[in-house]
Amino acid sequence: MQKIRIVGLRSKRARVVKELHKLGVIEIRKSKLEMEDDAPENTLPAISELVVRYTSALTILENYRKNGERELPYEKRLQPRPQELISLAKGVAAVDDTLLLDEKKTQLENEITRLDSEMGMASLFVGSGVDFSRLHAETLAFNAYVVSGKAYKAAKPALKELSENYEVIENRTRHGIAAIVAYDKNDLKATETLEHVAGVRKIEIPEPDFNSTAERVTESLGQLKAKLTRERREAITGLERHARADYLHMWSVLEMLSVEAERASASINFKKTDSTFVVEGWIQKAKLGMVEERMKDTTHGAFALEEIETDELAPTLMTRHGFLRPFDNLMEFFSLPRSDELDPTWIFILFFPVFYGLMVSDVGYGIASLFLAWFIAKKTEPDGLMNSVAKIWQICAIAIIFFGFLSNQYFGFGLNQYLIPWFTGFDWLKDTPLVLAITVLFGIAQVIVGLFFGFINSNSHGHKKLAIARLTSIAAIAAGTIAVSGALFGVFSGTVTEIAAALGVLSVLATIALSGMEATEVVSLISHPLSYARIMGFGLASVILALLIDKAFTPSLSAGILPFLLTSVIFILLHFVNMILGIFEGIVQGARLNFVEFFSKFYTGGGVKFKPFFYRRHYTKED
Repeated sequence: MQKIRIVGLRSKRARVVKELHKLGVIEIRKSKLEMEDDAPENTLPAISELVVRYTSALTILENYRKNGERELPYEKRLQPRPQELISLAKGVAAVDDTLLLDEKKTQLENEITRLDSEMGMASLFVGSGVDFSRLHAETLAFNAYVVSGKAYKAAKPALKELSENYEVIENRTRHGIAAIVAYDKNDLKATETLEHVAGVRKIEIPEPDFNSTAERVTESLGQLKAKLTRERREAITGLERHARADYLHMWSVLEMLSVEAERASASINFKKTDSTFVVEGWIQKAKLGMVEERMKDTTHGAFALEEIETDELAPTLMTRHGFLRPFDNLMEFFSLPRSDELDPTWIFILFFPVFYGLMVSDVGYGIASLFLAWFIAKKTEPDGLMNSVAKIWQICAIAIIFFGFLSNQYFGFGLNQYLIPWFTGFDWLKDTPLVLAITVLFGIAQVIVGLFFGFINSNSHGHKKLAIARLTSIAAIAAGTIAVSGALFGVFSGTVTEIAAALGVLSVLATIALSGMEATEVVSLISHPLSYARIMGFGLASVILALLIDKAFTPSLSAGILPFLLTSVIFILLHFVNMILGIFEGIVQGARLNFVEFFSKFYTGGGVKFKPFFYRRHYTKED
């Protein structure tokens, strides 16, 4: 990555911004030159307001779109000039109509909800003979209550007391009683006893609507609700019509507005003089020639482009595409590599599926995982973290199938002898020492790669002693592995073992002499490779559980239909639980081995993603 500075005439600023935006190769940064800050285009406020309105309208219409619905035929639109675009955007009546219809629908729904509440209240007094229009007097007050069936026994004495001194109209309902109490306005404690009974709820009588008997009030409110419901349906029909006829057109206009908004606001990061502007940013070195050529054409040669020497950390360029892109997304969620250090993503891509596949290692579980991951990927947002995890999971599911085939595991059963008689694979139970050795060797290999990356990073940053200490650490691991293999397992001759042990000791001493910081890692150089043995442990545990499930709950028709069905359900559920446990442990432990044991040897992280000045179009194109 290279930081550059472009200086041009202010009269050419808009054309330069447009060209840089079309190219999409430069990440614009605020210049640190001691000059006056530039200002955004004067069209920005109007465009920003329109972006908000269009975004709101399209968000509303999204709820009324049918799956797969398209407006056909549909032609892409060209990007007009800013003032023409503003006029075009303001002229789309569907936007204002959508916002008005949605506001009307919301108001109608609120009113319908209120009517439902009042109708429910009025229905409590149907059959009581009460006329709400007469509940007015100079000396009397009227309160309405709902008493639940459970509370009626406790409330009855209070109601009885009130009926002796005041007027009480009771109406039994399905859930209790509804009562209207008339009492002297000056008697402030008249209903105090009743209101303190649990299960007694005071309700407010809506004055404007409750102007007749309960039966007539219910009827009139029902008629009004029917009218408002029709109006609400008409509003929804209008929104559905816009969603069908105007949705893609509105999206195309919003896209053009968004493009223009980005361009209009870009100059906030510029510097200026009375006649020139200055823009700075990061770009890939390979793109410099192309940018220079386009600037010549755009400004007719009236510009200057220079490379800037700076200590500023360049942004990190993430270049993987296709099925490998989700690994970049996962690294971005964890911590992006800095632009001045080696990117470990490729090693993660290679090792993580292997670790995961070994820990689950069953063809049946792998096929089930593949379909489950495919389903999650299909149902989640393409740019979301869950979608990336699901796509990585699909790759790992293939690794599960591969290692399940090698270990002859099909939901715990061995089937290779029926499919490929000459290949039965390895046996987790019989070949445990071999699997353990392989997993530890995986660990040693990855730790050595991590230390080598650390050597490259330290050397490039000028930390020579630390860089050499990383090499001596690699020598200590390699020599120690040979020494241990020869001494404990007889893999190497006595002479080779002794020489390797001596070299290992010398390497450790050299590491201590070169770097106290690296010396503190010497103990971990022993423990970290051994921690890879967890691959064997979790893989073996999954296999043993599958075998136990098969032994105890394999369905058999000879036991009868009912036992067969019962054991089938238990068999499927237990294998599903075992699969989920294996998947969970595979993800957690596989990630841990990479992020802790591997990354800790060299990785700094904390990089900032390269975000070029660019807008990816879907509905429009540039002229």
